[in-house]
Amino acid sequence: MKITRLKKGFVIRVTDSEMAVLEDTVSEGMGSSLWDDAEGGYSHMPPAQQRIITEVNRNKRDWMVVTEDRRG
Repeated sequence: MKITRLKKGFVIRVTDSEMAVLEDTVSEGMGSSLWDDAEGGYSHMPPAQQRIITEVNRNKRDWMVVTEDRRG
């Protein structure tokens, strides 16, 4: 998920897989077992979504990256 901070507001860019993971996380609650890699709580998800969760859990990928707008 890439977030760009503008002068007034933000622009959020997410892939379809990232959005699906975000929707599942919010619907199950932010502290859900969805992110618990040991429990295999995300085995029902497609491989692209499983990869996102695994990479975030293992610190190989940031879940959210915020950058400043480079335009004027």
